[in-house]
Amino acid sequence: MVLPSSGDPRLRLSAVIMTLHVLGQTVLGFKVSIAQILVSIGVGALIELAVTYRRQRMLVWPASGILTGSGVAFILRASGTDNGDWWSLNGIQFFVLAVVLSLLSKYFIRPGGRHLFNPSNVGLVWALLVIGPNHVFPQYLWWGPNDAAVAVAYAVILLGGVWVLKPVRMAPMAASFLVPFAVLVGAFAASGRSFIAIWHDGPIGGASYFLNVAMSPEVLVFVLFMMSDPQTAPRARAGRVIYGSATALVAAGLIYFQPTEFGIKLAILSSLTVVCALVPLIEAAARRVGQPRGEAVSTLGDARPLPQRLVAAARNPAIVAALIIAVAAPLNTAALAGNQQVILIERGLTGEANAQ
Repeated sequence: MVLPSSGDPRLRLSAVIMTLHVLGQTVLGFKVSIAQILVSIGVGALIELAVTYRRQRMLVWPASGILTGSGVAFILRASGTDNGDWWSLNGIQFFVLAVVLSLLSKYFIRPGGRHLFNPSNVGLVWALLVIGPNHVFPQYLWWGPNDAAVAVAYAVILLGGVWVLKPVRMAPMAASFLVPFAVLVGAFAASGRSFIAIWHDGPIGGASYFLNVAMSPEVLVFVLFMMSDPQTAPRARAGRVIYGSATALVAAGLIYFQPTEFGIKLAILSSLTVVCALVPLIEAAARRVGQPRGEAVSTLGDARPLPQRLVAAARNPAIVAALIIAVAAPLNTAALAGNQQVILIERGLTGEANAQ
């Protein structure tokens, strides 16, 4: 049996996310039940325990499975669940599906022997896209009218972010996302872009657009606690800066056309799915930049001609699956911009929307 190490940075991340879960249940009014959270964590833990035991014949503390389940439950919501429905299992199948999809991506999509996608991210993206807005939705960008509670949440996120990012050296990555993302969202707001959300009467534009997108606690959670996964981010500092900036650009590009909060949140999540698929290329580019001139070619890996490498890649199921996911996620997210059902839901004009 292998128990958790006190130096494992995942314990810090778990502590921060669980603190936010407690705030969500008590003062922030999150529309998720304690039962949904516990089942998601339990499913993630059991899957990781089973897979690890089968491979290593050891019982290993399932830190990644717990984090994946906790991350899914932190963002995913089932229509019809309200804050205070603490033991409701409403829509529990959707939470289980998201966790299973997350861990399947981790264990089976491993080109080069390393999992490519951030597990909870890709599971959430596909759960939201496949199940659809009639049944599920992501946690709101706006965390409620309780100013004191929201201020405490911001403090937990920011201080927790410093605590979590320091040992994994991810602060430059976070800054490389937040700065260009804020600039681009600010430009969208200045140009008159707006979106609708079920928690607000009428379009949200101008300064409110900027504050509710660029400064949302959800975006900070995404950057500080999801993008910062060292297993799926580039290893080198230069690669991490490229990774953060590229994710910001993809997110902004997908957000620009979205008229709903559902679409904006999925655009942010999908951007990471796309850029995670590009991490091997980002790492190669970072190595090329950092190599002395005479050594660059010999250290960039596969020296076969491009046609041979493409044929080999096409025969690798993990690479094919990764390509399908990386292309389909942004395409399906972009299609939400013209989805009238999502617009009706965000305007509160359907029964399902009223349940949200």
